[in-house]
This record gives sequence, structure tokens and C-alpha cells, in this order.
Amino acid sequence: MNTEAQIPNILLVDDDLFVLKSIAPFLESLGYHVTTAESGEDAIELLNRSTFDLVITDLIMGNVDGYQVLEMGKNLRSEMMFIVLTGNSNPTFIINALRLGADDYLVKPCDPEEMRFRVERCFEKLESK
Repeated sequence: MNTEAQIPNILLVDDDLFVLKSIAPFLESLGYHVTTAESGEDAIELLNRSTFDLVITDLIMGNVDGYQVLEMGKNLRSEMMFIVLTGNSNPTFIINALRLGADDYLVKPCDPEEMRFRVERCFEKLESK
């Protein structure tokens, strides 16, 4: 986990503002510090400037998709955790993300308790490394 602060840092990436405005406050209510990005380009810029413990990214976005965000993030810090968030339950999308190093996935719309569980599980894995 980020040693500069005791509060885990999460980057939430989605081109749907409704998703950002609903998930970010939920994660903050659980005690996490959340930074949002409205595009893959913004996410990559943030990944190059800041350190995150967990990235939750949509897969299907504009010019830079979630796969590219995942690849860039894992190249920068292989221990960074990733949860892919997708509105497409096609197993191919999920399998491709897992092959690129995603640690988990959620299909939108997702239950808040399921998200809480998956995020906590990622941080447990991170702490055990």
C-alpha cells in the first residue's frame, strides 16, 4: 500500500460521469482516497504523475481503453492492483483483461456490497505481498 499515507489511494476510471459520481463517494465513505479520471488518456496521465494502490477502470472507452490503462499501469508498477469494470458481460472481455494482469472484475451495474468485497479483497492481496 502507499506508504506516504495510511489511506489507500484508488484511481477510478470511467467515461460515464454517472458512474464516477456514484462510485467515488461510495468508496470514499469506506475510507479510501479516490481520484477520478473521465478517460483513458486522463488515467494514463495520472498514473504517470501519482501513485495508486488500486485502479478500477472501465474497459470500453474512447481512444484509450481500459486494456491500455491496465497495460500502462502494470508496466509502471506491477504490484498495483486492478479491477476492471465493464458493462459487457462477454467472457472474452473479462478473460483478456485477466490475461493482461487484472486482479478482479465487476460487471456493471454492480452491487455496492460486491464492490466493497472485491476492493477489500484486492487490498488484502496487496498487503500479503
